[in-house]
Amino acid sequence: MDLGLKDKIAVVTGAGGGIGSSISIGLMEEGCKTIMVDIGPKQNNLKKVLSKTGGKGDIQICDVTSYKEVKSLFKKIEKSYGFIHILVNCAATSKAGYIEDIDKDDIDSIINLNIKGYIYTTINAIPLMKKAGYGRLIYINSNSGLKASAGLSLYSGSKYFNRGFAISAALELGKFGITSNSVCPSDIYPEGEIEAGSWKEPSLLEITMKKEGVSSLEEIIEKRKEKNPMKRTCTAEDVKNVVLFLASERAGFINAQSIAVNGGSIPY
Repeated sequence: MDLGLKDKIAVVTGAGGGIGSSISIGLMEEGCKTIMVDIGPKQNNLKKVLSKTGGKGDIQICDVTSYKEVKSLFKKIEKSYGFIHILVNCAATSKAGYIEDIDKDDIDSIINLNIKGYIYTTINAIPLMKKAGYGRLIYINSNSGLKASAGLSLYSGSKYFNRGFAISAALELGKFGITSNSVCPSDIYPEGEIEAGSWKEPSLLEITMKKEGVSSLEEIIEKRKEKNPMKRTCTAEDVKNVVLFLASERAGFINAQSIAVNGGSIPY
């Protein structure tokens, strides 16, 4: 199936992480001119992604928690490309902790990246999509945005916000040929060269082990595989495939949806 993505211009935030890099590679393989965005410490990761595609993309360093940097990024993109067709918001962070133990730094990090980062990029992407007469806003969300989790109140709250924001964007922008959807995968674990950065967060691992009654990440994975109707866990490839379809011409009437990628672990 030809997805009609050749020569479309895409922006992927958090492109230096596991899901973001997989999506970036997929878009470039489909012929998209892909602008991979991440912070300075992820620059080497971005270069590795670029090397796998024969240099078919563009690397941009930007802290999406800074409105000034985001605005400057999109001005630069407009100058170089004129417009964009696709924005995949993938930059996010995970903080685990029970509500009574939350501190201000945790609040700030979640709100600044998971919420403000998505808002800032969307605000600046919309005019460039209107210029193109075609737009796909795609928000990488989570199972925790479909069903909140104990010990993940900040993270779950940010993901619920993102779903609501994406739906509002869809209702406002559909008349301009711009769709807006959320992709909600279940947990993605380290796989091959794919780095599942969230599992480097000690608080997440500690709380999840306690909730699952196990003592290692490996045991978490096996227990969740067994509970899943499909007897496996979600992969970055699973997420990439959904994103590629949503970005395409074929998905032009899919709008304001929250699409679960979880094998049926949350069956709605």
